[in-house]
Amino acid sequence: MDGSEKIFNENENTGEAIPAADIPAEQIAEADISAEAPSDSSLPVEAEPISLSEAEPSTPAVYRWTYGEQTELINKQKRERSRNSAIIFVASVTGAFLISFTVLVVLLLLNRFASEEPKIDDVTTPPTVITSERVVYVREYDSASGALTTQEIYNLCLPSVVSISVSNETTAGVGSGFIISEDGYIVTANHVIQDMTRVRVILSNGESYEATVIGGNEFTDLALLKIQKTGLTPIKIGRSSDLLVGDNVVAIGTPASIDFAGSLAEGNVSYNNRILKVYDDDGTVQKKMKLIQTNALVNPGNSGCPLINEYGEVVGIVTMKLNSTYYEGMCFAIPIDTAMPIINAMKSGQSYDSLLSAVSTLPAKLGISAQNVVMNNGAYGVRIDSFLSSEYDINSKMKKNDIIVSINNVSVSTVEDLSRLLNQYNPGDTVQITFYRSSQTMTVSVKLGS
Repeated sequence: MDGSEKIFNENENTGEAIPAADIPAEQIAEADISAEAPSDSSLPVEAEPISLSEAEPSTPAVYRWTYGEQTELINKQKRERSRNSAIIFVASVTGAFLISFTVLVVLLLLNRFASEEPKIDDVTTPPTVITSERVVYVREYDSASGALTTQEIYNLCLPSVVSISVSNETTAGVGSGFIISEDGYIVTANHVIQDMTRVRVILSNGESYEATVIGGNEFTDLALLKIQKTGLTPIKIGRSSDLLVGDNVVAIGTPASIDFAGSLAEGNVSYNNRILKVYDDDGTVQKKMKLIQTNALVNPGNSGCPLINEYGEVVGIVTMKLNSTYYEGMCFAIPIDTAMPIINAMKSGQSYDSLLSAVSTLPAKLGISAQNVVMNNGAYGVRIDSFLSSEYDINSKMKKNDIIVSINNVSVSTVEDLSRLLNQYNPGDTVQITFYRSSQTMTVSVKLGS
């Protein structure tokens, strides 16, 4: 501040200006620092009076200056800060929305790409290890192929299915069959009509006719009947060799009694060309049959009924089931491919012995009678008691009282062991038999018979 300028203060009592010379130097310096004027000297200045009597003794009086323009500037700055705050808020909300929307879109796209299965062309790295390979044959469904619904199969084939009532002096029973010619030839299972003196055939319309047995074979369980009736509806013959495991099949027959004639059982081919061992009452294998296994639930009385494919063609002849409280859905039918040559031979009166092995085969036999023994060394074996026929190969190679201990290096301790091993072979197979004779171990090759 220029030393020529005058500094005024208001008189405490009168409010008049007091020369600076009359003010103490300390107060002048304090006022000079605390009350700087604005650079623009043209601005009006209003002095705010200060009562000296109220001031603290150690605190000198100071001037406090205010300006109208400064107040307006402060208000303007407040308005600008409010507007800027609003702009920042709107920008923040908008930015947060855009970021959230972008993240959502990215997540949706990632989820879509993750759910899509890769195309074969996109796989660039081939598998390095192949554990196994197999070829599975399937039949593609084609509405023009002639495949029928279950209802269509039933309506088509029912007129060709018959019930069979049988009896003799001591017993009576029921079975099933199917028509193969319009002049009255009917196929059934041999065990239905075996040892029966009266056989009657009941058609699906209820008509009943006495039947004549044209032929029957216990070994294959096939039989052929004839009734005096023409104009019948023969069933269509299919090909059992075309069957695949899983194919749909139905059986139409007469389970339990005539009251249940025309019953349908539906299922699938469980296994084709099943080799089934048929046992005697004493547990000895009587024969081995090549059959179709199905889970179509058949029952006593269904024997001889047709097993029908999805085209309404007979592909098998129901012959038996596993009769046990522990098993269900294990039923068997004779394949039509191997049955029809025998049926046609019966119809024409020709010999069919050479055809039997296509359906059934005899079990392999050694041709001996034997019993279990314990040798001096404590080992078990099977001792030969006698030979059944000189036709068996073992008759010329072993002797009575020889003790068999193994077949093809598989131990034999009992007659049951021997029978179980022989069931694994067919007539004509050659096996190595190890046996004891007079405390000496010997081995011979023996051809199995039937």
